[in-house]
Amino acid sequence: MFDPISMIAGIGTSAVGTGIGSLFGGGAPEYQPSPVMEEMGDYALEQIKASPSHKKSIKKQAKALIKSGNRGAAEAFLESYRDRFSNPAFIDKKLAKSYGKEIDYTSSPFQSVAKEVYTQQGLGYGVPEYEQFMERAKARGVRSPQAFADMLKQDLIAGGKVMTAQQEALASIYGTPSRTAEGVYTNTYQPLAKPEPYDLSKLPFLPSSFGA
Repeated sequence: MFDPISMIAGIGTSAVGTGIGSLFGGGAPEYQPSPVMEEMGDYALEQIKASPSHKKSIKKQAKALIKSGNRGAAEAFLESYRDRFSNPAFIDKKLAKSYGKEIDYTSSPFQSVAKEVYTQQGLGYGVPEYEQFMERAKARGVRSPQAFADMLKQDLIAGGKVMTAQQEALASIYGTPSRTAEGVYTNTYQPLAKPEPYDLSKLPFLPSSFGA
């Protein structure tokens, strides 16, 4: 199967290799691509060029992601197309414009993932805590709700607010460990409730024929 990108890379590699050989005393003549090879190279570049319809579709999808409040996802989407075309200037332009805008961590997508992460751990937070979340996200360059959620999970784990595998194993025996006022798990376990002794007097009436 004809592979234009591999062909272009092969032409470049041959030219560089021949040039180095000549520089260090090699006897090989300098490589010059033939007109046919040049035309084939131009044809290959034309085949991997983003068409107007490609550009329109990519821009439309990126715009939809930004409109949904997920600018980081839009940027990742655009980044994934940078090396696919021989004319990525339109992508670079969109990325430069997007990276120049700050992320609104008070928007609904970020608020929602924060609430979900903390609710899953049985924890809550107030305005001061959320402001700290935003400062950390900004300092770490977090630009999508997904990355924001990952950051919060990592912080909870590092802060001892998520049970370790050992604590989970002990919890199945001794009950859930208690937390400090800050929500950090301790190694103090609440004993599991013991089952009440079975009261034989509460047994239902058994027929006299039972066991006969």
